Amino acid sequence: MIQHGSEVTFSIKTPLGRLLRAETIFVGSNGTDSIVLEYPVVSQQAALDYFHEGFWITVKAISEKGEGAQISFKTQIAHLVKKPIRLLILDMPRSVDLLQLRSEARYDVQLQGRISLGQRVLLVDFKDLSKNGCCFRYDLNGPQFEEGRKLTVSIKNPQTNKNYHLSGYIKSIHRSAGANNCGMLFDEFGLEQVKMLLAQLIFDGSKLSFKS
Repeated sequence: MIQHGSEVTFSIKTPLGRLLRAETIFVGSNGTDSIVLEYPVVSQQAALDYFHEGFWITVKAISEKGEGAQISFKTQIAHLVKKPIRLLILDMPRSVDLLQLRSEARYDVQLQGRISLGQRVLLVDFKDLSKNGCCFRYDLNGPQFEEGRKLTVSIKNPQTNKNYHLSGYIKSIHRSAGANNCGMLFDEFGLEQVKMLLAQLIFDGSKLSFKS
């Protein structure tokens, strides 16, 4: 349920109750008994205090599949690998908690949008779209948006040259597969615009795109 290369957050609690929170990258799983994370960049003191085999660790991640969910689980550190590559190997958890993030299904789309940022224009690719919101992605080197920021993403129909202006607010931000992923909730104007946009899209066998 977690895409390889996705950013995850974790917390480690020592037997004396001290807590460390940080971020790292989900590398993968062997499918049976181990989960692999990238060993995070921390200070030498933090490594000595918190990273030990047997310590409990709680991991949280965002699943981009289906209707989307926040995944969290608690497990123990099984092994620490520092050479030749830095890896954090965890025991496979016995259970996983899922928190549904979306109230409706979103559709995979093949669309590109433009966001005007003063003197520059940011090009974004849409991952999915619904009548109430969307998720778009752009390069990690692009601007960093904060939750709650108001944005307008413009999409142009190449056949009619009509523009649709999807306005709304950033609801979530996370990094995955070398890109920034932004979840957006439409405002009243955006809701009217997306209705007109969806009416112009057709299913091409894998995703929704403009009629050719």
